[in-house]
Amino acid sequence: MKLDLHHILVVDDDIRILQLINDYLNKNNFRVSTADNAKKAREKIENIEFDLIILDIMMPGESGLTLTNSLKKNNFKTPILLLSALGNPEDRIKGLEIGASDYLTKPFEPKELLLRIKNLVQKNKYSKIKKKVIKFRPYSFNLKNEILKKDGKVFILTSSETKLLTILAKNDGKPIFRDN
Repeated sequence: MKLDLHHILVVDDDIRILQLINDYLNKNNFRVSTADNAKKAREKIENIEFDLIILDIMMPGESGLTLTNSLKKNNFKTPILLLSALGNPEDRIKGLEIGASDYLTKPFEPKELLLRIKNLVQKNKYSKIKKKVIKFRPYSFNLKNEILKKDGKVFILTSSETKLLTILAKNDGKPIFRDN
């Protein structure tokens, strides 16, 4: 089993589909969190940084399209894979236009879902590496300038603290061993 499991949020009001996707992704070495509506998804997104969000479009209350649009308007960078029974080209185009990274129609082949997830996670991994500022609430660390801020306040770091923070930021959640 991998140490650096990618964390995926699956949002669907159909509990059966939610459980099937959860079980399948767990078997394929992904860490999964679930939500059965947009409100619960928003709460999880506020507190956890996910590698990918799989989002059903048609849900009671706030739809997946509305949630996607709202997140993307606020510069949300995590990729979103929309799932929907709506498969006509206009629906797919609308989902992609509002900022979804991909769109998959139901029913789908589990293997296709897995391949799309792997592609999106890999693309997101490369874009995270290019980031110059790493955020970990409420802190931000600028890798280029080696500046640590909390709520706009700059912290003066020792060279050892800067080196350690840089190593941790560049290894994105992976274990670091003292003898490396």
